[in-house]
Formats: sequence, C-alpha cells, structure tokens
Amino acid sequence: MQHTSCTEDRIQHALDRCLDGLRHSPTSAHRWDVLMCSVGQSMNRWSLEELVKRDPDNSIILLHQILRKTKEVQERCQYELVPALAIMFTSTLLQTPYCAPETELLEKAMEVFRAFITWPEPYCSVCRNLLSTLQLEMKAPGISFQRLVREEQDLNTNSQASKTMTVLLMNSSEVPADFLSVAEQLSCVEHSEKDTYITLIKHAFQSTLGTKYPLCTIHATLQAKDVVELGEMFSTISAVLETAAAMTDPMESRSHVIQELELLRERLHIPASSGIKSDGMLQTLPIPTAKCRMFHWEKDNFDVLNTLLEHDQQNLTLKEDEDEVDIEDDEGHDTLSMVSESYAPSFNSGADSDFFEDSDDSISSPKPAKSPARLSQHLYRLLRKPKRSLNRAKSLGYTESKDFSVVREIRSNSLPHHVQLRSPEPSSCQAPQNETVRQVCFRRRPILSCDEDEKSTTLRVVVFGADHVAGKLARAYNSLRQKESTCPRLSRTFNIQFYFMPVKRDSPEGQIGVASPTPKGLNDVVSLNGSENSTNDIAHLLGMLDPWYERNTLSLLHLPANIVCQQTSKTESDSYDSSYEQRLPILADLVLYYCRYAARPALIQLYQAELTLASGERRTEVFVHSLELGHTAGTRAIKAMGTASKRFGIDGDREAVPLQLDIVYNRVVISGRNQYKRESKMCTSVNLTKACKNPEELDSQLECLQLSMTDVLKRQNGKSKKSYNMHMSLTEVKVDKVQISGAAETTFAVCLDQDEKKVLQGVIRCDVSVCSKPDSSLDWRQRRAEMSAQIQPLHPKFCSLLCLPIVTFSGALP
Repeated sequence: MQHTSCTEDRIQHALDRCLDGLRHSPTSAHRWDVLMCSVGQSMNRWSLEELVKRDPDNSIILLHQILRKTKEVQERCQYELVPALAIMFTSTLLQTPYCAPETELLEKAMEVFRAFITWPEPYCSVCRNLLSTLQLEMKAPGISFQRLVREEQDLNTNSQASKTMTVLLMNSSEVPADFLSVAEQLSCVEHSEKDTYITLIKHAFQSTLGTKYPLCTIHATLQAKDVVELGEMFSTISAVLETAAAMTDPMESRSHVIQELELLRERLHIPASSGIKSDGMLQTLPIPTAKCRMFHWEKDNFDVLNTLLEHDQQNLTLKEDEDEVDIEDDEGHDTLSMVSESYAPSFNSGADSDFFEDSDDSISSPKPAKSPARLSQHLYRLLRKPKRSLNRAKSLGYTESKDFSVVREIRSNSLPHHVQLRSPEPSSCQAPQNETVRQVCFRRRPILSCDEDEKSTTLRVVVFGADHVAGKLARAYNSLRQKESTCPRLSRTFNIQFYFMPVKRDSPEGQIGVASPTPKGLNDVVSLNGSENSTNDIAHLLGMLDPWYERNTLSLLHLPANIVCQQTSKTESDSYDSSYEQRLPILADLVLYYCRYAARPALIQLYQAELTLASGERRTEVFVHSLELGHTAGTRAIKAMGTASKRFGIDGDREAVPLQLDIVYNRVVISGRNQYKRESKMCTSVNLTKACKNPEELDSQLECLQLSMTDVLKRQNGKSKKSYNMHMSLTEVKVDKVQISGAAETTFAVCLDQDEKKVLQGVIRCDVSVCSKPDSSLDWRQRRAEMSAQIQPLHPKFCSLLCLPIVTFSGALP
C-alpha cells in the first residue's frame, strides 16, 4: 500500500512538471524566460512515459491523475491546459494494457471532458476527438491501438484497407549528421508481419479480458502458427472489433467481443480459466515503430513523393476508377451535440476550424479513357453505392465553387477571417482619391486531402529545417497544388499532412545543430557576417499558437544534439514486453509522438512576389517568412558560391552600394484605415519579414509584414579611398502590400525565405501582397443578404487565401 502511494506521488509530481509553465502567448517581456524554462521541461513528458512503462498499473494511476488535474483546470478556467490534458489522456489510454469495466474510469472521463464541449475552439474539438475515442473504447476495448498499428504497419484486412505512411524529408546540408542517422534508423526499422500479428492478437485478449488468460500461454500458442493463420485470426479480431464499434449499446458490444474472443480461444486450444483467480499478469505492449521512409529533399517540389505511387501502380489504377477526390471536412461539427458514433481518434488527421469553407465545391479534371469492360464495372460501382456528392481536392486552394452555400465562421487566431487589401492594384499602385477600395478574402480550406473513406491513405510528410526550409516547403506546396489542380495524382491517393521539425542552421563554416533559443526576433536585421544565417521564426510562431508544440517539438530541440540523438536503453521490467521493441533515440520518439497525436493544422499565410526582370520577363514567386532585397540578397548569393565566394569578399552595409528605389506601401494600423504612402529612398537593403514576433502581432485582423528599410543618409565618396556609407538609419513599418521599383534603370537582387538557392538577379520591380486566388464564380448580389453589414465591401471581390497548413497538436489557440 505504501509502495502504491509513493508511486502515485511520483506520477502526480511528474504530471505537474509536464504542465508547469505551460501558458499560451506570454508577454514579449517574459517570453525569453519562459522559453529558457521550457528547455529543461521538454524532457518531462518523455520521462513520465518512461515511468509509466515500468508497471502496467501506472497507466491507470496516470489516467486518474489527469482527470484530477482536468477538474482543477475546469474550475480555474485554465484554457491553455485543456488540449495538453486531452492529448495526454489519449496517449496514455492508447498504451494502457487493461481498463477494468467495474472501475468506470472511461465513464468518468466522459463526464469530465464532456464539459469542455461548450468551450470555444479548438478546445471543444480536441475534447470531441477524445470523447469519440472513449466511446469506442467502451464498446470495443483496445480498438484505438489496433487501428493505429494496423494503419502504420499497412496490415490490410477484408473490411479495413486504410493505412498511414510516414515520410521524412531531409537535406544533408541542412540538418546535423546525427539527425540523418536517426532518420535512417527510423526508415530501417521493420517488424515482421508475424510478430505484429502476435502482438495485436495478444493485445486484443488482454485489453478485453485482462489477466483471465496468461499472455505467455497465448504467445506460445501463436508462435507455433504460420503467418497466414495469424493473418486470418487478426482479420477475424478486426472484424469483431469494428462490428462492436458500430453497435449502440456498450454492454452489448463488449459482450459480443468477449464471446468472439472466447470462441477464438477454443480454436487455439488455450485452456479455459478456472474462474476463481486470474491466471496471468498484465503486460505493457509497446506500440510498434511506425513504418517510415526517408528521402533526400533537394528541390522546391514534391516530385520525390511520386516514388510512393510507383510502388503500387495497380492499387493506384483501382483508386482512379473508384472514388473521386474530395475536401477534408472533419471540422463540420456545427452543433455542440454529443460525439458521433463514427470513429475519429485523436491520432488521425484532424481539421482546423479556422477558415471559411464552401460546402459544395467541385471541379472536374481529365480522366483517362476506359475500356468498355472497365467502364461497365465503374458504372456498376456507382449504381450500387449510395448516392453522394463527388468532390475534388479543394485542399489545393485552386478551385472555385459554382454554388456558394452559406458561409460558416469559426473563430481563428492563426489567420484573419477576412483581409482588407487596402492598397490599389499593382498595375497602377496609385492612391485612391475619394473612395476606399476594400476587398474581402475568405479563407478556403488549403489542406491537400483525399476521400476520407475506409480506403484512404494518410501521408505524413515530416520536414526538418529552419525558416529557409519552411520557405521551400511553401514553394513545394504551391507547386503541388498547381500540378494537382490539372492532373491529380498524390492528392487523389493520399490525405497529405505536413509536419515541421525545427532545426538550426549554424555558422557559414557549415556546422549545423539543433535549434537554440535566441533573443533575436523577427524584427532584428539579419547579420550575415554573424553565426546565424537562417532563423526559426516559423517554428516559434507555431509554438506561440500551440504551447504543446512548443513544449514537445520546439523546446526539446533546444537540447544538444548528442542528447536528443543518443540511443536510449530498454525498459527493465518483467511486465514490459520488449521482445519486439527496437529502442530508438529520443528524437525518434519525438517525431512519432508529434505525428501520432498532433491532429489540427495551423494555417500559415503565404505571400506572393510579382517580379519584373530587366529582360522584361515576369514571374511570380511564393514565400512564407521573408523577402530580402538589395545588399542582403546579394550577400546571400555570394555565400551560395561556397569557397568561390572568398574571391569576391563580403562587405557590410557601410561598404554596400546604395540603390535608388521608389517604394509604395500600405501601412497596417489597428483602426483599419488606409495609410497609403510613396517614398523615394537610397537604401542598401529592403527586407520584408512575417510580423509574428510578439503575441500581440498574432491578432486575426492584422496579418502583415514587417518592412525594414536601411536608408543611407550620407555617403562618403573618395577618389583614393573606397566609398562607404557614413550615416545610416533603419526604418520599420508594418505593411500588407508593397511595391518596390528601381529608379533610373536600377536593378537589384531578391532572396526568398533566406534561401541562397532562391536569389533572383536583375530585378527592376517587385510587388508583394498576400497570396490569394480570386474567385470569379461568386455573385456578390446573390449573397449580400447573407453577409454581415460590417464587412460589405464597396467593390466586392471574393478570393481564397492560400495558406500553408502545418499540423500542430491543437491548432491555433484563441
């Protein structure tokens, strides 16, 4: 008894440490202290899980402690802790060996977390996912574990064919060698089908019957079977669990599972239980490592992912004949009713409710010609299936709706509900005389998705890098949506989700390490002669939007690489089954935890730069973090030359040749009024950076860029000496639209997202604005009565804002 009390105290203290200091959007003055504190706390969640693994009873203790803490959070209205507690309960429940029905633990959890259904987004959605999981577990114990492993290990059954693929995108020049080693280890882990089947069958018996039958006896019996027999048993168990999950009465469904497992036990000739006492002991069965593939990612596209299709051309052909691609619509829960019977576990893809969405969007795309036999089969499938709307992947943000249905608004802080493009069109860029031109842009869902039926495949795309890699991700995403809009391939087959792992890009000498906390913010001028040539502001933005991302993804990487990437020892416990487990570094656990339990994307606004070159060529580029112009961009181009750059030398701003520029911009102010301004300046550099350094800059109505202009006030011109800039000043202003052009045939260089490979020379004009797609198919007059009078524009123009969806644990907190 004393030992149990001591264990409860240890688990309680460990849980409190996990949540300690977890607060959303601290003030800028205290953010540095909070970040440094989080560095030491980033290991607490991993340490807590290691503690729970030592004894199966520890899982039940932790679940009770989480419920206790959740009640406190509800009483104190500590909103920011709700997602963390719900996710921790889900992950702990997933790995709990057995939850006895007589304890009514799941019923208590339902009662506790049901109270948060009336809370604002994203708290209600996070809890709704957990409630759905609890409801399923009460009817079919262990089904969440079974589904996750089945999908990650690609174990298709007669009734279930969904799977989850995890892809790690890395560039050897942008991540530490230790990171590459861990990724290679993850991609090389393989569990035999036989071991996986045995684990899942043992798990089904234990999660439903507890210690009634010794696992060692079940294991020995299963070990004697061949893989074909085991596969048939697993298919039978999967069908039993899915049938139970579809039932309405939990007691009836649980009885159904027990009855079917007893029949299977008789087939296996496992001795019946005496019924007097338990014949076995609980064992913790770890989740098998997910199947991962690593790709060396060099270009600004996702062509490397096409190899995933080449491995299964036959299945791809079948998919092309069957279901059309449609929009992911997980967020479509308008009422605060009780969770539906359909399964929506927290480790599946979630939906961000932070957008406006058309409910009846569809497009057409070219279809290959079918033979008469295949065409008749296709028609037969359509006729025998219930009629439903066939939608294409609006996820690409490229298609327009022919039918504009009622627009639903759900609160968001990651992006504005509408953006007022206050400045004039780029072609004229003249200030309006006696009227205010306003355009209202509604966000259309940007997530690449496919039919979310039982046969859909989820593709987790995990990207490692700093802000320059986030820029490459944005350009690849934009390229993909353009390709898929005309000829869907990846989006037809996969429900694509993007995950971002921040990595620090170190000194010019090529040393690379994990991200380290730095007080330098977005508004600071980047010093290319310093030790840092790429920031991690996008990752910090995600951390501000989602504290659990900061704690478990961003903050952990502040630890030295040798700690994050070191091999961990196996759990020493008789009640822990480590027979098939391959212990991996902490980084691998971090990646898998992020992929499994992060369920809601945060939408990061993209921007477009319309560039005019001296040759007359015009091109449009996309960026997500920054655009550098002039000396800063030129210096990056020199650095990209490698050892050859030593012949050119790298000058500072004082030695840089100033540029005569005409700059037109629209200043963003809280009042929302236009502050249009035109200036002629002598500048060495003009930089545009996403304004998201401080929490107050995340206001949904103030999506903007920080414009930094390095002005030359006085320049020393000498005949015998090299000319230099004597007096300089830095002007900063928040803008939402900018036009920069060179005066008197002045040309300049432009660099996107701090990426030396994306430097364009000989530019004479650059127009920057929020990245959007006008929707000409909408008639404002038909919908004027449906829109609020406060946002009716004088010259209405609907458009879809293009956003980069990066998956986080809870999405953007309010």
